[in-house]
Amino acid sequence: MRFLIVDDDESIILFLRTFLSAYAECLTACDGMEALSAFEAALEEDRPFTAVFMDILMPGMDGNEVVQALRRIEDAHNPAERFKLIMISVLTDTKNVSESFFHGRAEAYLPKPLRRETLLAELAKLGLIPPPPQSP
Repeated sequence: MRFLIVDDDESIILFLRTFLSAYAECLTACDGMEALSAFEAALEEDRPFTAVFMDILMPGMDGNEVVQALRRIEDAHNPAERFKLIMISVLTDTKNVSESFFHGRAEAYLPKPLRRETLLAELAKLGLIPPPPQSP
């Protein structure tokens, strides 16, 4: 499994990489252009990303624009499996949340500040990580 983490905040990248590296190879990008480049390279190497974690507020292209470009690239390559999109943002308004789900085809929208329990529970729900063990 491979995850792409896209955020211009190094602390968010560190937080996500810390928890996610136990489950998948994690690559990071700090802006939209870097994310597009990494995504295209992964498809060309036939090592696509299982999931993309995308911030919305970034310099240059915002996360919603980047996601639209990623989906166009993905559609052109027509991979066997589509990547799961997890949006991560301080923006929780209806416009951004709706755009992420309806135009970006997001599977999850996690508000910042991120919490470990929320992150892991959402990833388990999406089948990206094993569910936590049940307490007796």
